[in-house]
Amino acid sequence: MISVIVPVYNVERYLEECLNSIQQQSYTDIEVILVNDGSTDHSKIICERYCEEDSRFYLLNQTNQGQSSARNVGVAASKGEFIAFVDSDDIIQKNYLEKLMQYMTEEVDIVESNFTVSKKDFLVENSKETTILFEGNSNEAVKIFPNHVLSVNPVTKLYRREIVESLPYPEGLIFEDIYCGIGMLKYIRKIIKIDYIGYYYRQHQTSTMHQDFSTKKLDVFTVCDKLVELYSDREELLPYIGSFLVHKATMHYQNDIKRGNPYAKFYNQKLAEYVNLTKKNPELARNTRFIKLYNICPKYYNSLIFPIYHFLWKLKNGVKEVEIEE
Repeated sequence: MISVIVPVYNVERYLEECLNSIQQQSYTDIEVILVNDGSTDHSKIICERYCEEDSRFYLLNQTNQGQSSARNVGVAASKGEFIAFVDSDDIIQKNYLEKLMQYMTEEVDIVESNFTVSKKDFLVENSKETTILFEGNSNEAVKIFPNHVLSVNPVTKLYRREIVESLPYPEGLIFEDIYCGIGMLKYIRKIIKIDYIGYYYRQHQTSTMHQDFSTKKLDVFTVCDKLVELYSDREELLPYIGSFLVHKATMHYQNDIKRGNPYAKFYNQKLAEYVNLTKKNPELARNTRFIKLYNICPKYYNSLIFPIYHFLWKLKNGVKEVEIEE
C-alpha cells in the first residue's frame, strides 16, 4: 500500500482539484492522510467531505506548526510500505502512483518523476515511452546532485517507508527540503529518476522564494550546515554537497539581498565556506562553473560577477521569468 501524505493549510481554492487527482489514481491500493495544519478557511470542511465519501481518506487536525510537522505527523500515522507526499495545491497525473510503482523494485528505495510549473504543459497528454534518466546508489546520487538531475523536493517521489523514517523533516525551519532531499540519499540503496512529468507544482507569489527578505530566510544556512554535519563521516562526498550549496547560496543571495542589507557579509561568508568545501576535490572545483566564476573575483562575485553572467546566460537561452499564479 502507498500512503499519500497531504499537508493542508488554507488552500480552499485549490484543495478539491488536488484531492480529486489523488482520488482518481489508477493505482488504487492507497490511503490518503490529510493533515490539517490549523487552517482558518474552509480547508478542514473540504477534507471532512472527502473522508466521508472515500474510506481511503483520513483527516488529522493540529494547531498550525508548519509543513515539516504536518509531514512528520502524517508519516507517523500512516501504514503504507511506500510513501508519497503531495502538496495540497498541486496536482498529480492519474497514472502517477502506478508509474512510480513500476520502477520500485526490491533494491530501489526512491523513484522520482519530473514535474512542471506550467499547468498547460501538465495537461498535455504525454504518450511518449518513459525512460530512465538516472539510476544509481547512494554515492552516485550525491555526486550527481550538483548537475541538478535529481531534485530536493519532497514531492515528485515515491519512497520506501524506512527512508522517510530515517530522516524526519526538521521542524521550525524553512528550506527543510534541502536537508532531507539530499540527506535521505545517505540511507538509500538505489534511486531511479524517470523521464515522466507526473506532477504539477503550483507556484505562488507567497512562496518562500518570492517573499521579501526576513531573518527567517537565514534558515537556509542552518539546514545547509546540518546537511554538511550529516555527511561528515563521508568526507569524499562533502565536496559534491559543497558544490550544490554554492549554487544554493548564490541564488539565495540574488533573491534575498538588496543594497544595504546588513546580512550581505554573512551570505558571502557562508558562500566562501561552501566554496572551500568543494575545493577539497580539486578536479570537481575546476569543473564547477560557479566555482570558476567565484575565483575570478571572490569579493565581487555576488554583487557583480554572477549577476552579469546570469543576465547573459538568460539572454543567450531566451529564458523569461516563470509565470506565478496568483
